[in-house]
Amino acid sequence: MIKDHESCIELRHIKKNFQGPYGRTEILKDVSFSLFPKSSVGISGISGAGKSTFLNILAALEKPDAGEVLWNGESIHAWSSKKIAQFRALHIGFVFQSCHLIPELDVLENLLLTYRILKVHVDFGDQKRAQDILERLGMISHSHQLPMTLSGGERQRVAIARAFIHRPRVIVADEPTGNLDETNGEHVMQLLEEMQAEEHTALLLVTHHAPFSQLMQQQYRLHQGVLEAL
Repeated sequence: MIKDHESCIELRHIKKNFQGPYGRTEILKDVSFSLFPKSSVGISGISGAGKSTFLNILAALEKPDAGEVLWNGESIHAWSSKKIAQFRALHIGFVFQSCHLIPELDVLENLLLTYRILKVHVDFGDQKRAQDILERLGMISHSHQLPMTLSGGERQRVAIARAFIHRPRVIVADEPTGNLDETNGEHVMQLLEEMQAEEHTALLLVTHHAPFSQLMQQQYRLHQGVLEAL
């Protein structure tokens, strides 16, 4: 069991370049970062600053050109693709700008799909957990609706429920309010904060909206490939 003072995810001297038609662009320049259990961290930056690249490397969805990624103090670079995928599925929950709900499944089925990916059988406890989390997010009355019948804010609440459903240690939220109006965006941020506190997870929020980043315990800015503490 990792302790609160030990990082659950760490990046060491990460570099990432993009080779375009007009030459090479440095997306990340010697970026180091630690995410600790139960902490909340906001990372802001303009469009194109490298925020999504940063998240993709942290979650091992993309490989850096140089540097090291550690999960629970262990470098993942010697891990197999299968081991990385299993660890990510168990311990990291994702909330994206686009909800990525399965359109053919209703709200409850979208949540239970996470369990089916992690294991073959969905038991009564899993069903109860899904219903409880929908209740906490004000979505229990929509349990059997298809995503297309929900508003944008409601779909994002379902996406938050899905991210937390399997009790991950880390929640990664990539522009979770990007497709919402101001009122719904503020509501989604409030729910994320409440769920993070209740579930005792770490929360890493990446956003171009600085006021939302400032709600987190720690704030950083990605600027010209450099991660700056604010």
